[in-house]
Amino acid sequence: MAPIIEVFVVPPLGCNCTIVGDDVSKEACVVDPGGNVQHILDKLSQHGLTCKRILITHGHLDHILGATELKAATGADILMHQSDLGLYERVNEQCRDFRVDLPTSPLAPPDAFLADGDVVQWAPDLTLRCLHCPGHTPGSMSYYFERQKLCCPGDTLFRGSIGRTSWAGIPSLQGTSDPQQIVASIDSKLLSLDKDVKVISGHGPSTTIGEAHEFMRRFR
Repeated sequence: MAPIIEVFVVPPLGCNCTIVGDDVSKEACVVDPGGNVQHILDKLSQHGLTCKRILITHGHLDHILGATELKAATGADILMHQSDLGLYERVNEQCRDFRVDLPTSPLAPPDAFLADGDVVQWAPDLTLRCLHCPGHTPGSMSYYFERQKLCCPGDTLFRGSIGRTSWAGIPSLQGTSDPQQIVASIDSKLLSLDKDVKVISGHGPSTTIGEAHEFMRRFR
């Protein structure tokens, strides 16, 4: 059966939220529930899906603000890399810097931390592989759904570009990015995937690993 894949933009900063669902078990994971949780729940309901995993690609506010509400509604575990816990916990500072409304209640702590190479079961017969890709943030993770030929790299890789590493005027993010490291992460982790793998970035249109091979030449 074909996987169920829904990608849609959520507030407050236009993050791509991604639902990947199993049409057989009706279990799903949600990547980067940045906001508008009712819309996420509606999308799950439309497909008869139950969210089992909430996957955080990195600790920036626009990728995490809806995770607590989604967890409360579904009971799903929140999973992320531990190196971004500091950013996750400083969400109020980030919101102030980006002039975004503060969360009305504290964020739920992550249920578990993921590491490079971890394999996460998200449906009875389906798994994803975790690729630690530091650079945009220390704990940036890319989630590779091998059977679906799909990768969700957050803000590490975009169509024709790579993630931001300069945060002038943003005190809460100063010193959290590394321009050399993000290129090394993409080269060593993402470009090793098959060229026909679809990439759903944290913002903007999708791309492929094949396209990334072409435009990454100018970053070397």
